[in-house]
Amino acid sequence: MLRRRALPLAVVGLFSFVVAACNSPTANEQLASLLSSSARCERPPGGAAPTGRGHPALTGHTTVPLAGMPFAVAVSAKGVVYVTRGHAGSAVRADLPSTVLSAPFAVGDLPSQVRIHPNGQTAYVSNQDASTVTFVDVATNHAFAAVPVPAGSILTLGLSPEGDRLYALTDFFGIYVINTATRQVIDSIPGSATGSLLTGVAFHPFAPCMYIAARDEGAIRTVDLRDDSVVHTDAVAGARIQNVAVSLDGQLLFATDIQRSKLLVRDLTTEGSTFLEYAIGSGQVRNAFDVAVTPDNTQVYVSTLADGKVYVLDRATRALVDSIVTGGSARYIGFSKSGTHAVIANEMGWVDFVYDDPNAASPVCLRPAVGTAPGGLGHPGLGTRDSVGLDGAPFAVAVSSAGVVYVTQSLAASAVRADLPSTTFSTPFPVGYLPSQVRMSPDGRTAYVSNQDDGTVTFINVATNQAFGTAIVPEGSILTTGLSLDGSRLYALTDYYGVYVIDTATRQVVAQIPTAGTILAGVAFHPFAPCMYVAARDEGAIRTVDLRNNRIVHTDVVTGARIQNVAVSRDGSLLFATDIERSKLLVRDLPSGSATFLEYPIGTPQGRNAFDVAVTPDNARVYVSTLADGKVYVLDRATRAVLDSVRTGGSARYIGFSASGTHAIVANEMGWVNFIH
Repeated sequence: MLRRRALPLAVVGLFSFVVAACNSPTANEQLASLLSSSARCERPPGGAAPTGRGHPALTGHTTVPLAGMPFAVAVSAKGVVYVTRGHAGSAVRADLPSTVLSAPFAVGDLPSQVRIHPNGQTAYVSNQDASTVTFVDVATNHAFAAVPVPAGSILTLGLSPEGDRLYALTDFFGIYVINTATRQVIDSIPGSATGSLLTGVAFHPFAPCMYIAARDEGAIRTVDLRDDSVVHTDAVAGARIQNVAVSLDGQLLFATDIQRSKLLVRDLTTEGSTFLEYAIGSGQVRNAFDVAVTPDNTQVYVSTLADGKVYVLDRATRALVDSIVTGGSARYIGFSKSGTHAVIANEMGWVDFVYDDPNAASPVCLRPAVGTAPGGLGHPGLGTRDSVGLDGAPFAVAVSSAGVVYVTQSLAASAVRADLPSTTFSTPFPVGYLPSQVRMSPDGRTAYVSNQDDGTVTFINVATNQAFGTAIVPEGSILTTGLSLDGSRLYALTDYYGVYVIDTATRQVVAQIPTAGTILAGVAFHPFAPCMYVAARDEGAIRTVDLRNNRIVHTDVVTGARIQNVAVSRDGSLLFATDIERSKLLVRDLPSGSATFLEYPIGTPQGRNAFDVAVTPDNARVYVSTLADGKVYVLDRATRAVLDSVRTGGSARYIGFSASGTHAIVANEMGWVNFIH
């Protein structure tokens, strides 16, 4: 059951997407004819599973953040996905193959389950403690009716394969039968017959039979839908049955035992058969939750609350085929009709989309191609070194292609502007609390300022220096940001919640990379390949992300290092990183796929020294700022020989270059900014 208070929550059940076969006209006609036949639910007939369908290949995995406790999932035959938000009284929508979630829309309080009519036009959302079912027009995502049941909390819903009946399963008042056309309760099955805490429901694909789980009794009852009578009861000693599913050939009944974390399986074609038991995951209490059969009838998915995984089993043998690491607590599972996609709601704040990714086997980010660095550019001559006072702890720097410089003032919630070649700063303007990083769009019109502990990114109109919008990440402090080369995606690197991907056009979080590590302090992009490099500082790790699917494809770990920031040479051949712990510059050859970093000492070999690393626009030199030495070291990119050093004093933080390379701008947290040219 859903509860209004914070986690942990009790749990409810789901039929999930186990009646995919019945959404076809042929299956519906079969069922309609069988309703008046002599088929016995004690031994229902088997049949042929649908053909021409598949199951997710598991090569693609996209995680999309969603607040409000994502809970139940339904997928229409046309690929419309609904995900309910248990604590937000709303749902969101995606249209496969897109994984972008819509703005939330109201579906009623405590939405415990969602189903979509076989024709895809109407969704049905149960509102647990309001004892209602909300009818939603899928074309508009607007609720148009609410049907009350006489008593009880609705824990889950079952929708008949032909879509004409809804079965509202309650806590202590049995099942209410709703006519979907008239929106009226037309029948009921009393709690004395069904049992209590009804959390799971499934339908047989070829016989007029429904299976309902009474969780704390460890019982599954079979209902003959011709007269809504209970005709059989299975009880499993020691079990608490959370949910049920039927194989698409009608031969097997599956159930999850949340108490002992097991998958229970019974042969329906043999009357009086008993349940076989298969251990799922860690085996701890309150773990195995949902069970769903893939549309091709070959695999069974089981979600887990404690393990943070979805286990994939062979339907016939129940052998473990694979597991999908979701983290958090995976709730309900839905499949697209064709079987290409699985959608998994996670109550901890995200939705996982699993699918076939044609780019998964591509080695592009393992050995990215080298290109030609831009021509006609230069590097600062170091002849002039201006120091301009600026209070508020100057921190991050961004320079537009037109020479507009933004410097954040981390302790003043503001930034200032200079227009090169001028070194005169504007009056400070507000950009949000604790501005940890600033980036400029490629066209120079928009600046993006991350506000560390607010978990926000402020969008600034560069023409006016005025904020005009905010993007909000669901969790965590934003330590830095990366902007894709085309400016369409902003990557917000957090302390403990991975990377959030923000669409700069809509200012919405569209994806998450939760396994990127912790204390994510540095980010860089390859100039010619769709690859991003993310530094997890205290792990001493740099992870390579394939931006086509936001998949981590490689991890480098440098023993003893704490990696502060990263940069890629302009020809794409070298990855640079600063080790703030040992004050070193780390260098790895990218096209060879080498896993070895060469190490070069930077200045005084003390902790908390080497900070930022940046490559000059002509690709000739590498700049490294230092916190303890109060210098910026200038190295030859090819040989890593120290060519010079610029004494800044104080603690030099981030470095920015003008597009032509004539100027370097260095923020110094002690109260000034250095212009080198």
